[in-house]
Amino acid sequence: MNKRLSGLLTMSAMLFAGSAVATNANAVEAKTTLAMISQDNASHIDRVLGELSRQHDGASSLVKSARQPTSLALSSSLLANDTTQVTNDEDVLERLTAVASNSVSKFKQTGLASWYGRKFHGRKTASGDTFDMNALTAAHRSLPLNCYVKVTNKTNGKSVVVKVNDRGPFHGNRVLDLSYGAAKKLGITSKGVGNVAIERVAGP
Repeated sequence: MNKRLSGLLTMSAMLFAGSAVATNANAVEAKTTLAMISQDNASHIDRVLGELSRQHDGASSLVKSARQPTSLALSSSLLANDTTQVTNDEDVLERLTAVASNSVSKFKQTGLASWYGRKFHGRKTASGDTFDMNALTAAHRSLPLNCYVKVTNKTNGKSVVVKVNDRGPFHGNRVLDLSYGAAKKLGITSKGVGNVAIERVAGP
């Protein structure tokens, strides 16, 4: 019984020793692999840093100055260049606004005008005014609200100045929708529509 136990213990000790040797071998192999990976990574990093340095040395002075920590300062050449661009953009915007305003102030249009009255009397217009069918007002698709236009009936030569306080007309090929009062002054209430010329003016 003691001999069998002794044999088992001896065999177990041999197996453990073999396992320990194998484990040590695996550990040595793992350390070797890690060292190789670290060496490869270091070599790769060195190559990347070398390439970046080469690109920096070959860059223009403007790009080099932009890479400096002071490139975000107000004295930066890039920032100064951007400021100039913004200034130029503002100048262009001002000129375009002036041209647009001038174009609107010289607005002229011809076409058919219709009119609306009792059905809409008392309702709110696009400008917030209460529609008065007897007042001298009109609806237009694009002219600024609360501006004034002179409307001339091309058939009889009659004219009236109206305030644009609503949007429309939205049907057919009509260019203006007059209040009943304005249409009456132009003499187009009986026909329902009239051929008119529209001209932007400063006021009534």
